[in-house]
Amino acid sequence: MLQSMRQSTQSTAAKVIIGLIVLSFAAFGLETLLPGGAGTSVAEVNGEEITPFALQEAITQQKRQLVSILGDNIDPAMLDDERLQPRALDSLIQRALLLQKSTELNLVASDAQIAKSITSVAAFQLNGMFSPDAYKSVLANAGYTPERFRRAQAEDIVLTQLQTAVNQTEFATSLELSATANLIAEERDVRYMVIPDKNLVSDDDLSMEALQQYYRDNEAAFFNPEQVIVDYILLEGSDFAVSVDEALVEEQYEAVKDEYEVSEQARISHILLIQSDDEPDVAYAQRVADAAERLERGEDFADLAADISDDLGSASLGGELGFTDGTAFPDEMESAIADLAAPGEISPAVQTDAGTHFIRLEERIAGEAVDYELVRDELRASIEAAEIERTLLLAVEELRDLAFNAADLDGPADALDAQVLQSEPFSIDEGAGLFADVRLRELAFSDDVKEAGNNSEVLELSGQRFAVVKVREVRAPQIAPFGEVRKVVRAGLKADLESAALARMTGDAEAMLAAGEPLETAANALDLEWRVELAATRLASQLPRTVLEAAFTMPQGQVNALRRVALPGEGYALVQLARVTPGDAGSLNASEKQQLSELRNSEQQQLSFEEFLLYQRDSADIVIR
Repeated sequence: MLQSMRQSTQSTAAKVIIGLIVLSFAAFGLETLLPGGAGTSVAEVNGEEITPFALQEAITQQKRQLVSILGDNIDPAMLDDERLQPRALDSLIQRALLLQKSTELNLVASDAQIAKSITSVAAFQLNGMFSPDAYKSVLANAGYTPERFRRAQAEDIVLTQLQTAVNQTEFATSLELSATANLIAEERDVRYMVIPDKNLVSDDDLSMEALQQYYRDNEAAFFNPEQVIVDYILLEGSDFAVSVDEALVEEQYEAVKDEYEVSEQARISHILLIQSDDEPDVAYAQRVADAAERLERGEDFADLAADISDDLGSASLGGELGFTDGTAFPDEMESAIADLAAPGEISPAVQTDAGTHFIRLEERIAGEAVDYELVRDELRASIEAAEIERTLLLAVEELRDLAFNAADLDGPADALDAQVLQSEPFSIDEGAGLFADVRLRELAFSDDVKEAGNNSEVLELSGQRFAVVKVREVRAPQIAPFGEVRKVVRAGLKADLESAALARMTGDAEAMLAAGEPLETAANALDLEWRVELAATRLASQLPRTVLEAAFTMPQGQVNALRRVALPGEGYALVQLARVTPGDAGSLNASEKQQLSELRNSEQQQLSFEEFLLYQRDSADIVIR
């Protein structure tokens, strides 16, 4: 029975059906169906699972950040999921470790802190004020529920508390600050000559005869290992573009619009009275009764919260706790909030594990579904992606069947209306373009494909791409023909000639310096421009970066030794360190000293937190699947 079930699931029809189920979950929110996300975990951190859904969400967030930074000029390869996945998974592991440590230290985010964080988000504001409509619309478009967003904000606040706590344990001593100040204040006199790269090699030096001679002298450098040229068929999602009818989009909206619904929101304030360990029950009951009486007399709720509430976080804000969708607070509180009809109405005393609450309703916002126009493009894109994936899966299954039984790739290509493409020569160790993928090269060099001459299996690549290859030609190891490597030969000869010319000029200049000539005389003799900067410091200098870095790594006192560095846009520079004046912390003004202190403390704190993270990771039980 199990065998028959297994065979049934291997059919093309079954795979397509399974694919559609997977796509429907991916397109319309599996997280709403499974509390912890989807599928098997991709990692565990001290027993806490990281789900595939969480990983994909982290990858998507990285893509948004990259697009935001680089805009339309971004290289599409930078958005490849496989390229982003390691960093995304590492960030999730780090976040899990820090949240676990925060829980261990009993760090919490108060309701007031969360409310303040949410209302200060610029995306939720109109004309500088928090807008409930913008709040609901932005969250709906981003696929967040209010509770989920609130939970994420609470976690961020707790993580900030943890980092602040670690950072505040670090400081720089006066001795460290003095040593740093002396280093920063150190002054160096720097001279350098500019060598334009166009002066190093002439056209005659790179004549055809010179290139061929260089090729003959360095044949071993142009040795090609065994290479193959393959025919291949590439199927990718972009080959199966579809157009979705508006009626289908509207139908899908009706099916899933409940997922976009924004729940009713209530903004509240409270007064919390907490019985202390040494407070008698009678005294506590009297405090509660006094608070109820003062509220009945009409005392200002915000003033009373500031005066008597034991919730210090919200008391300073007049008792403000922010919004709830019916799930943010304990059930007893949510039940009391539901009974409050009009803004300004105050509940009777409410008992929770935290203590006794008096709750005031500040605002109630009716729940509503997001407008169709706001999600139409998102739904259309999801449906199109699902249809493209379905069509691609069908084509891939057909290609697998056809390629397995065909003698070459022409027949499968005709059946699928695809093209048979031909690769450039590539070796097992190196390839370009599509064949930069080591798995595809290894497939082409496998015995079944290279030696037996069979079509390969269909290999799934990143980015919804699938490829099958057949070896057309095998090239034995050989010296590459001059015509194929001419550009490489020219680049190699030019680099060697430039290096030799720079070495000669450096030697000539150092010889003149050793003979007692100043740098100016050496520059004139070599027909080079020379420049100087006196009293350059690490933080204040007009020197090019490469020259500055060289000058501050050169040993003191060796004035006859020159350091050669690249000079972007000009060529090269020969740098001389003429003199070093020790730094004096006393020469820094009050503002510079303050900046230095902040910089040094910041560096210490960063290093401390990095070590803290490393310790948490080394001490954790982390399993990556």
